[in-house]
Amino acid sequence: MDTKYWNIDRLGRLYKDWDPEVLKKLATKISKSHWRPGYHITTQTGLLNDPNGFSYFNNQWHLFYQGFPYGAVHGLKSWQHMVSDDLVHWKFIDKPMVPDLYSDRNGCYSGSAINVDGKLFLMYTGNTFEGEEMARHPYQLGAWMDADNNISKLDHPLIESEPAGVTGHFRDPQVIKHGDYYYALLGAQTVDNAGEILTYRTKNIENGWELYKKLDLGTDNLGYMSECPNVGFVDGKVVVIFCPQGADKHEFHYDNVHPNAYIVADDLDFEEMKLINPSEMKQLDEGFDYYATQVLNAPDGRLLSVGWIGLPDTEYLSDQEGWEGELSMVRELHIENGDLTQRPVQEFKQLIEEDEASDTDLQKHIEAAPFDEHFNLNLESEDSYLRLSYDESDQKWTLKRKNVGEDASIRTFKGEASSVNFYLDNTVFEIYILGGKITMTGQFFHDGNEVRVNTENMSVKQNKVSNM
Repeated sequence: MDTKYWNIDRLGRLYKDWDPEVLKKLATKISKSHWRPGYHITTQTGLLNDPNGFSYFNNQWHLFYQGFPYGAVHGLKSWQHMVSDDLVHWKFIDKPMVPDLYSDRNGCYSGSAINVDGKLFLMYTGNTFEGEEMARHPYQLGAWMDADNNISKLDHPLIESEPAGVTGHFRDPQVIKHGDYYYALLGAQTVDNAGEILTYRTKNIENGWELYKKLDLGTDNLGYMSECPNVGFVDGKVVVIFCPQGADKHEFHYDNVHPNAYIVADDLDFEEMKLINPSEMKQLDEGFDYYATQVLNAPDGRLLSVGWIGLPDTEYLSDQEGWEGELSMVRELHIENGDLTQRPVQEFKQLIEEDEASDTDLQKHIEAAPFDEHFNLNLESEDSYLRLSYDESDQKWTLKRKNVGEDASIRTFKGEASSVNFYLDNTVFEIYILGGKITMTGQFFHDGNEVRVNTENMSVKQNKVSNM
């Protein structure tokens, strides 16, 4: 980040105070990029991070993302809005939810959405920094969205402050309905620097929110802050997905700066707010860039998810072009033999063309099947590569990435041999193996010089993928 340009004034400047020419110039600069994806949601300008408000309302799918349009930095956050009829073709709605209250003066941070009496209710965290020490004060806020996508914020906070024993790191409400109550799951950090997930509840979604209980996940290895909590219900099971920042790596292995984790359970006891027979905590994704996953218990019975293809506290090569971040393809989740599986929704197949892709096409679906105990699938150019390999002798998968101008990085994990479904979208990749039991997601900044596919001991089928 250019700290001379991105001073406190620009990082915290209200949207109404920005010169419109800034966005026009930034869009012109970005239009020259050779790294932009074609079938993944990305920002028009500036930064994209957490998915928010994933919902089905007024016969459309709605998906917001936390964003800052004026640069590829974590400036004053807003909710940018996308809609879709089919979970694949997404359209930008130019009616964002921007900071314009005292209680969200320093950003509209993550949250969720729920249908209530023919309107969509949004619940989100508003941040302010107060006093001489600029202490973080989180407010949990509410807003209504009508059928024309107009958003009206409530004139009062739903939850005024963090509870006793919790720091200002108190955020990311997921609101769900169970019985007579609305429940909100919130990520929290205790004054002893321990992560936890707290629950609040009310019978009237606009008022009366009260602290209920801490969610018992069956583990205390929740790091120093557990953010982005979500609970989903599918196949007679419960899955909790969250981000335990600083989790103990001796108990839970991960390589990224912060992990995205999940726990599967037989049930959720709402009276005790406790998971019944929870599994161990597992990695949601084994790739380089995947975080802040949000789930939707969809009205058609499916459990859907979408994640941010990026990480906090991380810089990317596209930052220099004025943009950063994508959202994953929408995934359908299932529980199979106690494990979570993730696969692109069936609707995505409409984008896969019958035309065969060449080795140098950068927007395609690759199906690769092994025929030997050692095999690999590589994307390579002059100064960049992405290499996936498998060694049967120790049942180890290895994913190695070298972005242009950077050193190589590596991820390894155990698993059985499997065919591979590989989705490439220029600089974005999503890899699914073992029927989606293992996924690997990330960004691959190539040099643009004939990025070729080559394989060893694998049969390969490549098909072009259309823009969304």
